[in-house]
Amino acid sequence: MPLKTLSLSEQIAQHLTQKIVTGEFAPGSRLPENELAKSLEVSTNSLREAFRLLENMHLVELQPRRGVRVCDVNPQQVRYLYDFLFLLFSRLAAQVAEEWQEGEVEDLIAMVGDLGKLFQDNDLLQAHEVAFRFVQIATRRFAKNPYLAQDIEGLLPLLQRYSYIALRAETTEFDVSLSIFQRLVKNVLARDASATVADIREYGENQCQIVLRALAQQNAA
Repeated sequence: MPLKTLSLSEQIAQHLTQKIVTGEFAPGSRLPENELAKSLEVSTNSLREAFRLLENMHLVELQPRRGVRVCDVNPQQVRYLYDFLFLLFSRLAAQVAEEWQEGEVEDLIAMVGDLGKLFQDNDLLQAHEVAFRFVQIATRRFAKNPYLAQDIEGLLPLLQRYSYIALRAETTEFDVSLSIFQRLVKNVLARDASATVADIREYGENQCQIVLRALAQQNAA
């Protein structure tokens, strides 16, 4: 699939997404339109379109006469996201295990190897990025149902935000994730759809619980 050329608004949204994911723009904080447009050297129209894209990703709220606010993170939202998105991932994972062909998975296998090297080097932030590229590539390559692909890709930034919370809260989370990724690849290559789905569900539940624990600790502080 050819790479899509991003519009200016999409580039702005991508830039702001990264700041929200990493917590530079904290939950509940305001994003002042004029200041941001000036600092990014873009028009307010382009910035407003970027805000609408972020709203569709559930990362910001557009509040009439009050501006743009970064969405809060609460336990119910986290549970809803993981329950729904990993249901979609399970469907995709089963499809990959059942239908992959030679030449379709070799680069993904190599990415899992890259994840292992990054983990050994303690470069967890880069590993986090590679893991999400893995998911994005797999989705675009194997999700034949366009609605499935659209739902997964639309929710990936929110998942990235929550998984970053997990990574900051417990760095051992990536060790667990890596072992599941490695096991998942073996089960995909063995065309074991049920085991692959079990791997996906284990990964999602493990990460969800870490995020919920992190939120509980923040609320108790």
